[in-house]
Amino acid sequence: MVIREAFTVRAPVERVWAFLEDVPRLATYVPGVEAVEEAGPDRYRGRLAVRIGPISARFEGVVRIIRREPPARLEAEIEGQDGTSASWVKASFLGTLEPAAEGTRLACEIDLTLRGRLAQFGSAVLEATARRMIHAFAQRLQEALESPHAP
Repeated sequence: MVIREAFTVRAPVERVWAFLEDVPRLATYVPGVEAVEEAGPDRYRGRLAVRIGPISARFEGVVRIIRREPPARLEAEIEGQDGTSASWVKASFLGTLEPAAEGTRLACEIDLTLRGRLAQFGSAVLEATARRMIHAFAQRLQEALESPHAP
């Protein structure tokens, strides 16, 4: 399943890129992220709690950044497992930034594969959950960039 979403934040591209480059800090603004640690160059290990339909899951996994083109493009691969629901997720992520009249337009494309018990909910439920998380992240990112402590 491919999910495409875009939003605009009121900050210049370079400032948004600097924020996105700080993965441990960035992770604190992603809904459901409970932990993240560096596991090597461009590799991060973490835990994401999510509720899909009536089932809660905690995915333990790895994010690997595979390509950077500052300050415009970032590609990553994500893999994780939830032991409780016997579910597995694999995704590729492409994020782009471009100047917009109101600041910076961020677009993302996520190619998501989910297997196991959570996959039974179908693409409509999975897509709605992903979009809800993206929208919450966009709002949190805007609030962080408006903070006097933002990069």
